[in-house]
Amino acid sequence: MLKFINLVLALALFAAPAEARRKKEPRLEENKAYMFYVEGCPMCQKALKYVNERYLTRPDVVRLDLAEEESRVLLRQCADKFGFKNIVVPVFCIGDKYFMGWSSKASAALDGYIDEKDGW
Repeated sequence: MLKFINLVLALALFAAPAEARRKKEPRLEENKAYMFYVEGCPMCQKALKYVNERYLTRPDVVRLDLAEEESRVLLRQCADKFGFKNIVVPVFCIGDKYFMGWSSKASAALDGYIDEKDGW
């Protein structure tokens, strides 16, 4: 019976779509700035507006909607990296720095982090 179950599991694994088996989990890159946001969140929308106005053409500034599975995977990596207990959106992960939320001071902090990152 155990051999039969193992055979069924092996067949199920190999019967999975080839594309799904080849797809690698996304990874945070140290040379990118990530902004995680939730559509409809007022603070996220303010932050997204600022980021789009200031960094729209920068491929190293990545905006990630948490409605997408890939975005949630990357946010989990960021949370593990920095040991988050709670998360307040928007979340910014930039190299070895992060911050959460959006306020009048956040835009200056973001600009400072990205300027620092540019010096790498």
